[in-house]
Amino acid sequence: MKKLLFSLFIALTAVAFVGAKDLSGVKIYINPGHGGFHNGGADTVYNADGSVYLVKGNDRNVPTINFAPLDTNGFWESRVNLIKSLELKRLLENAGATVAISRVTNREEDDKPLRVIGEEANAFGADAFISVHSNAAGERARVNYFLNLYNQDSNGLGKNVVNMALGRHQATMSISYLMDNDITVWSPRLIVTEDKPFLGYSLGVLRHLNVPGFLVEGTFHDYRPETHRLLNVDYVKLSAWNMYRFYCDYFGADQPATGVVSGAVKDCRRIMNHRNYHNWIKGSHDMYAPLNGAKITLVDANGNVADTYTTDNNYNGVFVFWNVKPGKYTVKMEAEGYETVEKAVTVEAAKMCDFVQMLNNPDYVEPKLATGMFNRWAFGLNTTALEGDKYRLDFDLLKDIDNGVITITDGKETVKEFVLEAKTKGMVSQEIDLAGVKGKNLLWEINQVK
Repeated sequence: MKKLLFSLFIALTAVAFVGAKDLSGVKIYINPGHGGFHNGGADTVYNADGSVYLVKGNDRNVPTINFAPLDTNGFWESRVNLIKSLELKRLLENAGATVAISRVTNREEDDKPLRVIGEEANAFGADAFISVHSNAAGERARVNYFLNLYNQDSNGLGKNVVNMALGRHQATMSISYLMDNDITVWSPRLIVTEDKPFLGYSLGVLRHLNVPGFLVEGTFHDYRPETHRLLNVDYVKLSAWNMYRFYCDYFGADQPATGVVSGAVKDCRRIMNHRNYHNWIKGSHDMYAPLNGAKITLVDANGNVADTYTTDNNYNGVFVFWNVKPGKYTVKMEAEGYETVEKAVTVEAAKMCDFVQMLNNPDYVEPKLATGMFNRWAFGLNTTALEGDKYRLDFDLLKDIDNGVITITDGKETVKEFVLEAKTKGMVSQEIDLAGVKGKNLLWEINQVK
């Protein structure tokens, strides 16, 4: 019976929106998650001296290369959620939709109780509800995937069966749009599921919701390369544009007549080595240094400059060109000390043309042994070249290790291992000899042998 009601509702909805060219008559409620620069959960924040600062609250702050812990100019989940939400609101309203939003500023007093948000969406009579968040799994996890959560009345509150089915449908259908992002590095995982069976409890913002909707946990803000990308406002707004395209598709409105060209420029050989940019996914382009201050030029088929962009200084290398007319273009990428690269691209309406380009600095000399890789056993991994092929490795051992091993890799495969004798928690130094080991930019990490 539930399937029959759902099918009937979909059919009626399709009829209702036949011929609609914009989103007139569609009501959407947006909830930018959290708010107020009040760090949340039980986050471990590392100060510049390596000490730990533990804070609790209802927001998420992650220190980055340029911003110390709790600096309100740095990364906060609340700010990113709000940027996405306000941009989505603007796009939807420009297309004729009626939009309600739970907050428009990032003050703690605007962070409404979750039950109130759900009740507001119900009273608004929303055709769609979305709660906007970013995800976290602990920086040692090295993951970055999408998670959409919906509620199907696990608490027996007597919700509208059809609306709950539509919420699930929206959560599932939106994923292909939300993941249309080739700038980030995705983990091989994707989850669209009901909240209570997955989490063990119902999300407060969905628990009392009686209109179609879901909560989107976007990219992982404690995956440090992504943290730095999320400092770029244009990059953040790409998520809103993707969500807007989904709603146009879902409600039968016209898609945008223009496309977007976006990407990132990075050093093709220099590996990142900073305590606030340390948990990149091994073997991915996120290992390599993003280029600050790079000049990106978009040139049309007639050789005319259509637009220019300078990458910011927040170690993401991101560039975005908005409202690009369909056609053939050349993206010219320049950075001081690097060889210029030109890439031909074709822009389509309502499509994302995105890529990551690696640039070469001909004067850069690759070290034989580069930075260490942060893992569950060690932090602050540093390399010092000694005489010949010898190196001193310095690291902060996070816990006592009985039978350890130092693993040397080429970024993908192990090339050599060294025994690490029993060590106690704290700062440790260890010398190794790489005589006979070939390759450059080799990486190292600490592991326990069982």
